[in-house]
Amino acid sequence: MYTLQLRFHTHEEFRQLRSLIKAVVQHIFGEKDSFLLEVAINEAVNNALCSTHSRKLIILSMRVTAGNRLVIRIKDLGAGFNVRKVLKEMTSSPELLFERNLSSESGRGLGIIRMAADKMIYNRKGNELLLMKYIKLNAINSPNQKSVEVPR
Repeated sequence: MYTLQLRFHTHEEFRQLRSLIKAVVQHIFGEKDSFLLEVAINEAVNNALCSTHSRKLIILSMRVTAGNRLVIRIKDLGAGFNVRKVLKEMTSSPELLFERNLSSESGRGLGIIRMAADKMIYNRKGNELLLMKYIKLNAINSPNQKSVEVPR
């Protein structure tokens, strides 16, 4: 099993970690198949960063399970959002939601995340997201554990 845990507070700290996240995802899925998942992770982290506003801690963990799944957990300490309402809007009329947000700078992230992941689960509060993606071939052969915290 492979586990990576990153802790950060700001967009700048996250920018410093993006190449590491990209390298891990590309190692697992290959360069060709990793792009959409990389975008989904960026969208989820941007949502968390925007919801905290006050440089609160965000934790991103990535774990490869014995069942050949990549599990990504993104948790912020913000107030969260009404998950049921937003997900209901997405499922009832995704085309309308996409058209409404086409020229907006926000509003498409959850749709991208949903497309990229095999499972997308939010906690009730709306401040923790669990993504799961099946791995076709297990690219990670040795157990490693890494934890990185970016200093403030």
